[in-house]
Amino acid sequence: MNIKAVRFLNIIFITIMIIAGKYNFLWYIFAMHASLEILNRRKLYFQHVYKFYNFISWAYGLVLLERLRVSHFSESTEWLINCAEHLLFGIIICINVYIYTTVFTKTNTLTRWHRGFIAFTIFNFIGLFNEIFQNSMNNRNLFVLIPDSIKDIEMNLLGATVFLIAVFCKIGWLRKTMR
Repeated sequence: MNIKAVRFLNIIFITIMIIAGKYNFLWYIFAMHASLEILNRRKLYFQHVYKFYNFISWAYGLVLLERLRVSHFSESTEWLINCAEHLLFGIIICINVYIYTTVFTKTNTLTRWHRGFIAFTIFNFIGLFNEIFQNSMNNRNLFVLIPDSIKDIEMNLLGATVFLIAVFCKIGWLRKTMR
């Protein structure tokens, strides 16, 4: 997916969120889009599978569509949907941070493993900040996490761990094919 398609789809997506009155989710879309605009201005980004990365980044916004549902499922189903959202959030944001460390550092400076670990660490700070931000939006004590927030952080950690395992497997696969 090229950046023009992402722009067009995000305009539609933002319009839907505004019509639905889900203003508090707009910052997620704006942040992800700004990230893609930055990446799509880097020459090195185009040496990678950038159209796929653009799609992955944009697709996270689709996860937010589940928040537009008029009806709700059973409590356990809603819990599972929210877990999946945070798991995907972990994987996608880690991929974005990994791409940033690839595009904005010299290739010899950081190994794939270092970039993966940096992405894992930065994302988990982002996830914690996100929960504090949500406390702020809901007029709760900023640094007292409710059980749902703790579950979200755990799912973020799981998603980031899945990403880190994928990096480890990719490194192993690359070493094996280079022999």
